[in-house]
Amino acid sequence: MKSETYTIGKIDEDYLKMAVQAASRAFGVDSEDILGKSRVQPLVFARMTSYWLLSVGKGYSYSKTGRMLDRDHAAIMNGIKRVELELELGEESKNINGNWAGTAKQAYEFFLRFHKVYIESDVYRVQKETNYVIQPS
Repeated sequence: MKSETYTIGKIDEDYLKMAVQAASRAFGVDSEDILGKSRVQPLVFARMTSYWLLSVGKGYSYSKTGRMLDRDHAAIMNGIKRVELELELGEESKNINGNWAGTAKQAYEFFLRFHKVYIESDVYRVQKETNYVIQPS
């Protein structure tokens, strides 16, 4: 798809892993499959949800998310809009695909938990490196 190679930094890589892991956990699919090209419906929904998590949870642009996942920015935009439509429909979105809106919300909760742990561990690492660790009494 792309002729150039895009290298992502450590922090972006960590957030990509968080988003994919959160979607993987919520949808009950393998993380590697989300990163693949399969068009099987549960994987497509999980993949679109991971796009949405990077957009909503971290504020990444369509093009940045696309470069990180080796996808066209239009595919990212379409996926995010699809998740937002499902969330807007809420209970009405229950159909042959199950409750995608509820599962996307669950993925968002997982993402927030992963983010909290990530931030707390990074703050502790910085404090330790600078000798400003506050020891519990």
